[in-house]
Amino acid sequence: MKRFLITFVAIAVTCAVAAPVHAQSGRTLARLFWQNEDDATVRWADLTKNSEGYHLDEKQIESFPDLNDDEQSLVQMQADQGVMIVGVHDDAKGTIGSGWVGIDAGVKEIPHGDHSHWNYASPPSVLHTAIDTDQGNPAHVYRYGRSFVLANDQKNGFTIASSAAIGSSGSSKTPGQAATFYKGGNGHITLAVVEDTVAYATWIAFAGEDAGRVDVVGLGPNRDRSYHIQCPSGGLHGATVNSGKAFFAPADGVCWVTVDAEVDDDPESVAVHHLSLGKDADDKPLRTGAFTNLGKHVLFTAGKTDQAKLCVIDASASSPEICELAVPVEADQSLGTPIVIRSAKSGPLALMFAESSESPDSDQLWIARLDPNGDKDFSDAALVSPIDVGLGKISGHAGHHDAVMLPGGRQLALTNPGDGSIWIVSLSDYSVVGKVPVEGTPARLMVIPSAG
Repeated sequence: MKRFLITFVAIAVTCAVAAPVHAQSGRTLARLFWQNEDDATVRWADLTKNSEGYHLDEKQIESFPDLNDDEQSLVQMQADQGVMIVGVHDDAKGTIGSGWVGIDAGVKEIPHGDHSHWNYASPPSVLHTAIDTDQGNPAHVYRYGRSFVLANDQKNGFTIASSAAIGSSGSSKTPGQAATFYKGGNGHITLAVVEDTVAYATWIAFAGEDAGRVDVVGLGPNRDRSYHIQCPSGGLHGATVNSGKAFFAPADGVCWVTVDAEVDDDPESVAVHHLSLGKDADDKPLRTGAFTNLGKHVLFTAGKTDQAKLCVIDASASSPEICELAVPVEADQSLGTPIVIRSAKSGPLALMFAESSESPDSDQLWIARLDPNGDKDFSDAALVSPIDVGLGKISGHAGHHDAVMLPGGRQLALTNPGDGSIWIVSLSDYSVVGKVPVEGTPARLMVIPSAG
């Protein structure tokens, strides 16, 4: 197992508090969308900047469905070509109303040769709503290529849609005209998808004959083909594809297989490879729960307290190995799934929130420079000193910080759920350069246009 070199770079954090919200004149940097967990809505605003600072004139999306925030919540959201999709989950296994909402971000690209300009003239609008008692209570929403993929846990399957299909479906169309349902996976499903080819859908079972099961489901021309494979341990939660390999997160370490693009392999002959993450102080195998991709690399976090670490796999390698970078979190903190970006000055970065439900005033954002020498080999990744962020408001899966890179790759925007604020962070010196108050509990965050 490889080990990263760990270096620390001191940074200075300075704060510039935004001017009052009514001072809105200035340059538009991006359109931000965030989930307000107080009322289960998606809020939006154009982020502007003038001589007085950063500004957000917060608004609600017209015709966004009125959800029961005591029994329904928003889950992950994804975007492609100016169309967003946000999942809706309920507390009664989908019997109250679950599904998804498709949104036109109202931002249009205007190509100018080797670059683009962006028109923010239209407010966001709801394109399609699919919320009823037959949607299977999605908990995970992915984007693979041009496809949105939702896990329909209570239906033991998943739904695939695209921005083009959602945009052309119209609000009067049925969900089946905007999306396609496939059987595969069971319980709390996670998915790894090669667009229009094959999907790997996990089973959550911890014990029994279905522990470690992954359904291999044909898509497009392979739709009539399927089989299943088995990981050596159960409790699967986390899946992704990269460089012709599918990766899974069972209770013990990480497993991977070579993608079966034709969905015609003999399941008995499929080699399921296992990569260990080590064991904790109680001799229990370490695991992860979610993956993210940056180019040919798969990234994730694992471990707690003095075993917390960022892990990276070069998926293009014939025999992938796990490279590790220790992250010195506090005893009561948990390290979130890395958010990966390509910054303008520091190259590829992994952002990791260290959060505590007991002491949210100690929450931090750790940043790892993944390729300091620019050789596209992440084995020399190094941490910079953490940024102290605002309060979290953790309750189960809710109340976590989120971050996005702004267009141009020079700044971050991040949410502080417990503070009711969105901060702007410079990627030049990692200082906080703006703080903008918003209503309620801002959590999951998205930016249009994406910075890549």
